[in-house]
Amino acid sequence: MKKLFSMLLLLALPTATLWAQAKTRRLPGIINHPSLNLFDPYISHDGNALLFISDNGEDGALTLSYTSRENDWTEPVTIPKNINHRLIYLRGFGLNADGKKLFYTSTKSPVVGGYDIMVSELKGTTWAEPVNLMLPVNTKSNEGCPSISADETTLYFMRCDKMDQSKADGCKLFYSKKKPNGQWDEAVELPANINTGNSQTPRIMADGETLIFSSNKMASSKGGMDLYLTRLANGKWSDPVPMDFVNTEKDDQFVSVAALGRYLLKEAPGPRKNSEIVEFLIPQELRPKGMMKVEGKITDATNAPTAAYIDITDLDQSKRVYSGRPLADGSYQVYLREGSHYELSIDPEQSNITYFTKRFDLTTDKTPQKEKVNVTLKQPAAGDELSLDAVTFKPNSSELEASSQTALKKLTRLVKANPSLKFEIQVMLKGYLQDSVKSDPDLTEMIVDSVASQVTATDSLGQPYQKEVMIARTTYHNDRTQQEAKQITDYLVAQGADATRLTMFVNAIPAAPEEPKKLTVKAVARAK
Repeated sequence: MKKLFSMLLLLALPTATLWAQAKTRRLPGIINHPSLNLFDPYISHDGNALLFISDNGEDGALTLSYTSRENDWTEPVTIPKNINHRLIYLRGFGLNADGKKLFYTSTKSPVVGGYDIMVSELKGTTWAEPVNLMLPVNTKSNEGCPSISADETTLYFMRCDKMDQSKADGCKLFYSKKKPNGQWDEAVELPANINTGNSQTPRIMADGETLIFSSNKMASSKGGMDLYLTRLANGKWSDPVPMDFVNTEKDDQFVSVAALGRYLLKEAPGPRKNSEIVEFLIPQELRPKGMMKVEGKITDATNAPTAAYIDITDLDQSKRVYSGRPLADGSYQVYLREGSHYELSIDPEQSNITYFTKRFDLTTDKTPQKEKVNVTLKQPAAGDELSLDAVTFKPNSSELEASSQTALKKLTRLVKANPSLKFEIQVMLKGYLQDSVKSDPDLTEMIVDSVASQVTATDSLGQPYQKEVMIARTTYHNDRTQQEAKQITDYLVAQGADATRLTMFVNAIPAAPEEPKKLTVKAVARAK
């Protein structure tokens, strides 16, 4: 399955405010051991896999280790010798978004030229035999330090005049796009404002538009290799900005950032003067856009993987940003960039099978790390509910938003394809308001009651007496559920659904104090 341009992170941010705002955070003791020196961390975009170098090899030799987590990090294990050998460029490694593919740099045969980029895939607990990416990525020159985009369609790397096991020189940065047939296209050199003579170690962020790299040929260098950041906008890379919050007078090169984009991983001196892996809070102006990971499985009524179409639309830009299929086991994962509203749509191949839609709001200050969305697609039965959260109404109105049409057309298809069922349209409001005056723009509805009242009047002789009069009393409220349900059924009928198989249920209740208003819209299958 194609993975998205983009979606998530996973350096889990603790909930305590003080901890969440920390400028630096050490990785836990299961990784940072006081008797070891750790270097060059590379974390997967989803934050659940980590590669690093440590001196825990025989006689203190540097070796490559891997750890992963679902909740807590597991004990790091040494990468096997079919990858981790003396012919690799020891720091030239990277991971794909979920940490199941390891890209690295090696001269072990077969090679095209000098150092080549290789890839190995994690199968269960075993790293498969490496595969050379071959031409046109690898050439007779030296290629290394691969970094792949979250959707695995773009590979960034360096091409160098000189390279050995521990260093490189005379390098430029390139990228290659994956063609529809799965082959890599000819590599393209990044522009001169980035390639100034010895640019190395590209790290593409999960947002696909922020690139971190290192160079010792920039005028702003503090000394040695320093880190720089550039962004891609409208097809052009911005002038690199030094990342002075972590740059030192020594070489600063091998870093990584998980998809949420808040912390940068880098080695730093530990309490015992050893080298540890530390997270550095990225200044706001340098942060890549955060990405939320959406993952799950798509199955049928028997819990077996089922064929489906997956689409994601950026509602703010009215633009489809992802289209794909689940993997053979029914799983899928995509990344969504913060700053917009999205709609996830999962559709079956058969018209009589249920579908699924869900909306995400990533415009708030807190982007979730991930969303688990498992979906069952099956033929509907009496009692089954279909969420219609993609059906919305214009503010303070019962008029359907234009964006609701896609979901309602899918519902029409399902209704027409299942003639043995009725479908009840339910619209329920939690947050009912009423007032004697129109004190809120949401109070669009009005109830007028005639109330009998006794008043004192005076007759022609000047004597008082009691007189009954009718007084009109107006109540303003926001219960539009009946009109909203009718708008939905009218649309379905206009699209060809049988009106006799459509019913409505509406309800409106007050919300608890400080509880936000919530409108729930769904369809429920009923027996005829």
